Amino acid sequence: MNKVKGMSGSDVKKVLEEIARKYDCKIWIAKKVGRRISYISGMKAGKERFLPPDVVYEDEKIVIFSEGLPEDAKDVVAKEILKNLRWELIESDIFESPRKDRKESRQC
Repeated sequence: MNKVKGMSGSDVKKVLEEIARKYDCKIWIAKKVGRRISYISGMKAGKERFLPPDVVYEDEKIVIFSEGLPEDAKDVVAKEILKNLRWELIESDIFESPRKDRKESRQC
């Protein structure tokens, strides 16, 4: 595997922790796998709010979710995360599902 230049998974985690602290919210990143959303272990920060999750940002590769993030802060937060998130990380092993060995189920 090629060495990824830019931020590591722990750097992205630090950005998420800063956002969670600043806005007193919970925030996390999920990877899209086809039509499914795969939650990434360790790529979340903040306290559980027991609120319905809001989509902060979504594209063909990732979804950024939050709980308790003010509506007017969503664009700023999405830009901050995307500015710091290197797309090479999305496709690297740190974003792989921990159950890589499972065969994908067939869709009818």
